[in-house]
Amino acid sequence: MNNMEPTLFDSYRDLYRPYVNAVNNRLAKHQLYTSQWVVLRLISIKKSCTLAELAKETRVEKPSVTRIIQKLMELGYVEIQQGDDKREKYVHLTARGSEVYTSLQTELSIFLDELTVGIDEADLKTTRDVLNQILVKLLR
Repeated sequence: MNNMEPTLFDSYRDLYRPYVNAVNNRLAKHQLYTSQWVVLRLISIKKSCTLAELAKETRVEKPSVTRIIQKLMELGYVEIQQGDDKREKYVHLTARGSEVYTSLQTELSIFLDELTVGIDEADLKTTRDVLNQILVKLLR
């Protein structure tokens, strides 16, 4: 048996699925999954954005973003308004979507903070910086 230490990518892979499952468990009471949460969060931050902006910012194909928006509309969390240019549609949160976002953001912030308790802030910053450097290389 080979006792090689796991690579950074092994550690990331090992972390990813349990993280997504834990977040999905918290989102489920609002009939959401992480992919929908990412879009809902971005809309909340930007206040209003187009499908093309959502696709670019989330690095998800536009047809997938369209399906996510359709689901969020069915749930009553977002609505679409026509832009000045008839080809542009702007998505923004409804009052219900804003309430759900605020509730989930609070719950998830507490959960994520609990996961990093006892980890030095400098280590967390280094980890974020390293992951961002890798992301930049992947997106070239």
